[in-house]
Order: sequence, then structure tokens, then C-alpha cells
Amino acid sequence: MQESGKQDRRRVSKIGRWIAFFLVLSVLGGVGMLTLRKNVVSEAPREIETYEIWQDEVIDVSRNMAVQDGGRVKPFSTWSAFTMLKLHGSRSMKINVNGEKVKLGPEAIMLDCLFRPEQAKQLPIFRIDNSDILTGLVDHSESLEVPHAPSMGDDFISAIEEIKNSKDRRDRYSYNELADIVPVLLATAEQMRTNEPNKAKMTIEVRQTVDLAEKVGLFLQLIFHMDFARADITVHEGAPVIERDKMQRMSYWIRAFPILAKAVRDMGPSGGMPDHMRSLFGELETKMRRSSENIRIIPPYEEGESEWAPVGKRIEKVVGGDRTHAVELFTDMQTLEDACIALENEGQEEFATILSSWKKSVHERIDPDVVSLLDAEVSHNKMNYFFRALVIFIIAFVFIMFGWLAPRTIGARICNWIAILLGVGALGLMVAGITHRCIIMERSPVGNLYDTIIFIGTVGVLVMMLVELLTRRAVALGLAIFMGMACMFLARRYEIGDAKDHMDPLVAVLKSNYWLSTHVVTVTIGYMGGLAAAGLSVIYIFARVLGIDEGDKNFRRAMTRIAYGMVCFTLFFSLIGTVLGGIWANDSWGRFWGWDPKENGALMIVLWCLAVLHARLAGYIKEWGIHIAAVFGANIVAFSWWHVNSLSTGLHSYGFIDGIGFVKVFYAMLLTVCAIAGIASFVTKKKKPHSKKLEEGSAS
Repeated sequence: MQESGKQDRRRVSKIGRWIAFFLVLSVLGGVGMLTLRKNVVSEAPREIETYEIWQDEVIDVSRNMAVQDGGRVKPFSTWSAFTMLKLHGSRSMKINVNGEKVKLGPEAIMLDCLFRPEQAKQLPIFRIDNSDILTGLVDHSESLEVPHAPSMGDDFISAIEEIKNSKDRRDRYSYNELADIVPVLLATAEQMRTNEPNKAKMTIEVRQTVDLAEKVGLFLQLIFHMDFARADITVHEGAPVIERDKMQRMSYWIRAFPILAKAVRDMGPSGGMPDHMRSLFGELETKMRRSSENIRIIPPYEEGESEWAPVGKRIEKVVGGDRTHAVELFTDMQTLEDACIALENEGQEEFATILSSWKKSVHERIDPDVVSLLDAEVSHNKMNYFFRALVIFIIAFVFIMFGWLAPRTIGARICNWIAILLGVGALGLMVAGITHRCIIMERSPVGNLYDTIIFIGTVGVLVMMLVELLTRRAVALGLAIFMGMACMFLARRYEIGDAKDHMDPLVAVLKSNYWLSTHVVTVTIGYMGGLAAAGLSVIYIFARVLGIDEGDKNFRRAMTRIAYGMVCFTLFFSLIGTVLGGIWANDSWGRFWGWDPKENGALMIVLWCLAVLHARLAGYIKEWGIHIAAVFGANIVAFSWWHVNSLSTGLHSYGFIDGIGFVKVFYAMLLTVCAIAGIASFVTKKKKPHSKKLEEGSAS
């Protein structure tokens, strides 16, 4: 009878393992699809026959050029990558050039935007998820007054219909394909923003229209920014021509501006300005205005000045009469003009030479330590630590799953050892990536939401690997690999969706390496403990519900002890982190506690852990109760870690995110697990008296 019972349990366990296998695959598949949905469009690479591929020499020169963005000086490669995320939803794109598939990196596309705008206008940069938003422009066009707009009658409607008919409902578009409707798009979006300033409250169609307009607006800033450097100033008839080539450059006229201004003043109010001079002033003003957008490529001229001004702002200052650094500005303008002319007339080799000379002059004017950090950041970008770690975690998880399907076999042991080696390798990449980021950022590893994701993943893998070393049951190993993989998926999804450089300087209240290294890191480790405890308890619950544990009481007791230990771990770090946060708040804001949502979230974790531990000590909850409480505790962690950032209230107003859809799904999944565990616990209690009667009957 006992042997028959064991066989039945093993049969049930085998079926349960396959059910769990497909459940895990479904969850991971959903997370993977959620990650990829932002930047995957099912279309073949666009054929662009006239596109000229950038030479490797040009790309190499551009990578570590200094650009100021987001409050810090960063390499051109980083700026390009995050600008592409904003525009395109991806750092790169693929096109066909004369039948050959070509992958364009972010540096190549940004070089196109700045130096070859006509090429950039052909690239399928803009993604439209719902082409009906284009039709919606027709409804708004009649009420708009848009200067220089195309006809808003039949021609405008025909242009929209032509665009829609040539595309799928969800597709990518080039600027040239949208050019005829851009004025109406920008004006419509401006009206929509006026009607509803809060983007979170907009309807999906309105938000998509506004997002598209913002991307088109950013693209226009990029392609127009270098207008000042193009040798295309019109020399009109009637204008005295001395050196036509030089007169086509903007630097020539900015240098001569005092003379021009004096000539206009000498004409007097009734003298009348010649048409060619009026046209010239209009052209200079347009180019200056276009180059005044927030793109900063020229470093300060005064020592000690930290803010880089856009080129147009510097030109405006000189034109306004402040010629303190006019000579330096003319030199920079002429170098960039030479680069544009060389690219158009002499080719990429000469362009790369001038660009390299420009980069050298810029680097000589900034702090040598900043220059070394530029190279370090380019190296960090090339290593792509976290994506490589994600790939390794996925491979490791495949081995874990196959080992799990066939336990107690040599194949399972081999799979587990391979998973351990891969997991350690991925952990090494994550630690190296975080360390490299800390060197570049010159601060502790946790300062924003993105940092917390990769930090929680790294610490979670490390702690679970240590637990596996102590228990050797392959359970903690599987959870370690799963946590690393899930966190890397989430980090990638958040980075793509947020499209912000998370190495940019922190808000003023967070600029304290001491408190970032104590309070924030400690609290984040507490978050990890709560999530790990929930992960262990989910494994326990499904192992019992699906019969995977084969009734092994030792396994159940071991899992309960580990989960209980992780709850204690969570309490320890959350309590210390919360107290340290109060001390920091008192130092920064003059009060220890203010019932801020973030503070309340941390307190909720501490109180919940205390309630679980006291209930356990008092005997109110046993095995099932501890695991249900641990799973529910992960919801409290998610609220404190992630959800409060969407409330748009409180002094912790840094790092707010739009939408909490992912968190709601997380809540729903864990509450479902709690419900399943509650039902299973109730059924188990009902069966126990019946089992005792059977034992008494067999004994008699």
C-alpha cells in the first residue's frame, strides 16, 4: 500500500511539474511580450536606395564627443541612444540599401539628423500604433489657424488617406511621409495640451496624437539645429559681392554684424532698408532661432562656468552687443561650417578629420576627469552588461526548468550545475555593470527607480545563491535565476518606456552620497527581501497544490523556515532603512516623519513583517499562514517601491512615472495565489480528520 501511494504521488508530481512548467512559461512569455511590445513593429526593413552608409571612422570619432544633456556632460553615443529611444522607441533601426540589410546605430542616425537632414527625413523613425489618429486630424483641422499650413480641404484629406492606404494600422513612418500634415499635427497637439494639461488623464487617441507631435517636434529641432553651419546663406541680387563663398556662411555675417547694424541705423527711420538686407536679416534670425533649441555641443568659454549654452543663444548674445567671446564663437562656427562643407563636397574622410579636430578642441576646454569619464561611459555602453546578463539568465532558466522536470536524475544535476555557472556569470556581469555605473555617476548605486530594479535583481540573485549554498535543494537557485531574469526584463522595459538617461544627476534633495549609501540602499535591500520571501512562498504553495513536493514534510518545513527567515531579513533592513530615512528627512526637511506616501509605504512593510512574526510566535498562523502572509507582503512592497511614485504627491516627488498597469497586474497575480493557497489550506484541514479515521481503521 505504501509503495502504491508513493507511485501515485510521483505520478501526480510529474503532472504537477508540467503544469507548473507551462505556467512559468506563460508568465515569462507575458513579461517578455510586455518588454518587446514597445519597440517591435512587424514590418520588413525599409528600402532606401539613396542612403549613404556612414564609414566606421566617422562613427568611431563621434562616439565620445562631449555633449551636455540632462545636467551632465556625456558622450555623443549616450545622448544619441536616449534621443533615439524618445523618437523611435529603440536605439537602432534596420533598412535596406540597394538590397543589402543595414543596421543603423544611434550615432549614425543622430549624425544624419544633425549633418544630413535630407537623409534623416527618409528614415522610418516615427511609429504610429493607431493610424486612426491621422484621420482624427481632419476633425480638428477646420477649427485651427495654422500659419504656412498645407490646404486643409480636399488636398489635406487626400494626403491623410494616401498615408493610411499605404501603411498598416500599426507602422513606422518617415518625416517625408508625414511632412504635409505636420503643421496641423503640431497645432492640434498644442490645442489638446491646452484642453487637458495632465497627459495621464488624456484619452488614448489624444495621448498618442500628443506623443507623435512631441516626437516630430524633437526631430525638427535636431534637423534644424546645424542650420547655422550650412553654407547656404542666399546672396541676393543687388548685394555687393566680395567673396561669395565666405558670404554664404553665417559666421561671415555674424562677424560683420556691427557694421550691418550701423548701416541700418545710418539709413534712418525713413531711409528704407533694401530688400536684400531685409531678406538677409530674416534668414540670419531664422537660423539663429533654430539653433537655440536645447542641444548643447559647445562648452563654456569662461573658466568655472558649468552650463553649456546652445549655439543660437551664443550667437544671439554676440548679436546683442556682448562680444566678450566673439572670437572663440567665430572659430567654433567656422570649424562646424568646414565640417558641413567637407561632408557635402569632399566626402566622409575629410568630414571625419575635421570632426576629430573639433572633438579635440572641445575636450581641451573641459575637465580632463570628465573626458576620462566619457571614455568610460562609451566602454559601458559597448559592454551592455545588463542585456548580456538577461540573455545568460534566460539560458540558465531553460536548464533549471529541464532539471526541474526530471528531478533525482544525473541529467537534473548536470542542468543545475550549468545553471549555477551561468547564474554566477550573469551575477558577475550585473555587479560589474553597477560598479561601472557608480564610477561614471560618482554616486552610490541606487538613486532612481531604474537603479532600484537592477540593484534588487543583483542583490536578490546574490542572496538566493547563498541560500542555495546552505540548502542545496535547487529551489533557491531557481528563484535566483528567475529574479535576475525578471528584474532585467523589467529594467529593459522601464528604460525603453521612460526613455531617460538614468545616469543623469539627481534632484538636489538626493545629492548626498552618505544617505544614498545608507538609507536608500538599506530600504532597497528590504524590498528585495520581501519579494524573495514571496517568491519562495509561491514555490511552496504551487508545490503543495500541484503535488510536486510528493508529500515531503522535510521539504515543507525547510521552505517555511527559509520564507520565515526572509521575512525577518525584510524586517531588519526595512526598519533600519526607515529610521535612517527619518534622520535624513530631519536633516533635509526639518522633520523626522511627515506621513509622506513613501514613508507610509516603508512603515507598512515594517508593520506587516512585525504582524507576521508575532502571529507566528503566538501560534495564530502556521505553515500555510506564513506563506500566504509572505505572498501578500509582496503587494505591500510593490506599493511602497513602485506604486507611490504614481500618486503625484508628497515630498518624494522625484522619479514619478505615468501609469500603474504593470503593478495592478502584479497585485492581481499575487492575490490570486493567496486565494489559491487559502482554498488549499482549507481543503487540507478538512482532509486531516478523515485521514486519521482511515489510519485507526487500518490499525484495528
